[in-house]
Amino acid sequence: MKKSLLGIVSISIFLASCGGEEKKEVTIETTTTESNEVLVDYNIPSPSEQFALIADLDVNKNTAIMHDPNKADSYTSNAQKSLNFGVYTADIAYLTAFDETNKYLAYFGKLEKLGKSIGVAKVFGSQLGELAKKWDGNADSLFRLSDETYNSTFQRLIEIDKGEELSLMLVGGWIESMHLMIGSSKGYGKSPKLEQAIANQKIVAENLMEFLVSYQDNKDVAAYTAEIDAILEIFKTMDCSSSETQVQNANGKLNFSGGETCKMTEKCFNDLKTKIEAIRTKIVNI
Repeated sequence: MKKSLLGIVSISIFLASCGGEEKKEVTIETTTTESNEVLVDYNIPSPSEQFALIADLDVNKNTAIMHDPNKADSYTSNAQKSLNFGVYTADIAYLTAFDETNKYLAYFGKLEKLGKSIGVAKVFGSQLGELAKKWDGNADSLFRLSDETYNSTFQRLIEIDKGEELSLMLVGGWIESMHLMIGSSKGYGKSPKLEQAIANQKIVAENLMEFLVSYQDNKDVAAYTAEIDAILEIFKTMDCSSSETQVQNANGKLNFSGGETCKMTEKCFNDLKTKIEAIRTKIVNI
């Protein structure tokens, strides 16, 4: 089964300037088929979009916990290469968000090599090459170009029957993003805005699950789908409250407000940290 991924769901999180209160808006774009069937598809924010949010929050930059680019040459299976392609994509986003672009090229070379090895170079290869050519040493330009590359290639990967590889790339990228977010915390209760950003990752995990279910015939995708499901169980231990959901349809866009609001708890934070680290260790180890 194939899915359309581009520009379908955008999750915008606005941090209010007072009281740490959040306003959360989710916009779902719908399309209508010739038979008038309304289709709703799911998008997973890129690591760049994730780190654009947290870079200005109450965090400690922690590049020491990024994955070693030199390990890329040790991966042999298609699954390992796909997962770690996603990991390195998240690491690059972290570097650009925190203006550490001097380390970028080391990761770029590994991404290019992994992309060729798993047969996605026809999509990613030229795009990554353009990033290297266009980069002018400015973190903002690299951030923008990386994000455009990430989002513009997904549909093409599905079209060339690389949905299984894409599924594992998305898992690797999200797990590494969570690893870097949690690892950037000053400790539970000391980075409240970051903790709320992590709590909001529940939505991302749900969207990721919706995409992964299309590729359950692949045993590796199925195994990591179970891991994401286990993470969603941990998210259920957050302190959540619900309000009536309001839905507005504006030119084919369904705008949702209200619904469930969740706050991180110490137990959930610690359990997430343990689970994410266990999954990441499985991904990055040989």
